[in-house]
Amino acid sequence: MPAEKDKKPKPVTILVNNNEVQIPDKDTTGQEIKEKAGVPLDFTLYRKQGDKLDEVKNEDAVKVHEHENFVAVSGQDVS
Repeated sequence: MPAEKDKKPKPVTILVNNNEVQIPDKDTTGQEIKEKAGVPLDFTLYRKQGDKLDEVKNEDAVKVHEHENFVAVSGQDVS
């Protein structure tokens, strides 16, 4: 039986500002999402969960799912 650490990362496609972005593995960070999406690190990243937006900081560990939706905005304006 293979150990968990032997599993190879599997790329996941997410959406950032409605653009498809491929992340190398489901376990990532807010910073990696921004870097892969070409979003400046000083933008604020949010994970869309229904009608709710949850902030994801650069250092936050995130487990992403296929076609999960994120929004990146300059400053604090999420209206």
